[in-house]
Amino acid sequence: METFNLSQSYPTQDVKKQTSFLTIGLSICLLAVGISLFFLPANQLESNINALRIVSGSLLVGISVYFLSFRVRYQAYVGTGSRICKKNLIFKKEQFYVLEKYLTDYCDFPAIPEEEQQRLYLLVIHSKDNQYVAFQVLSYITFLYEPVTEPCYLKQEQAVTFMKTLHKSHGFLH
Repeated sequence: METFNLSQSYPTQDVKKQTSFLTIGLSICLLAVGISLFFLPANQLESNINALRIVSGSLLVGISVYFLSFRVRYQAYVGTGSRICKKNLIFKKEQFYVLEKYLTDYCDFPAIPEEEQQRLYLLVIHSKDNQYVAFQVLSYITFLYEPVTEPCYLKQEQAVTFMKTLHKSHGFLH
């Protein structure tokens, strides 16, 4: 049986794509301002203001098109609609016992074989409001992140506690 790999995709039961209407609105405003700069009357023939106006208008239109094309949709936690962040922490072989001690409070954590790679990665996917956390321990083997543990999912108070502890122990911010 193949283990779900959080580094390749999000858990579909808890994370869905959302549309940011605020981004759409701001992008349309930027687009309108950028286009309007092209149609302003010319000040003086020998002035550099016209060139600045055209460059500024082009820049605003470019930024607007970028946001409308690539930044309108985002991953969000279904329960609260909060954006999803993805972070990873690297643990060296000497730190494996700390990782194991920390994670056994939240899920089944198998013993890590001694022949395992020198580093493990704790991949954490969390909502910005910390009401949802999914994490998995991965190892980097043959140019791929291979799962060491099954993904673990935490919600509400348990997720908040997990993120606070992670923040205190590793300086982990959104």
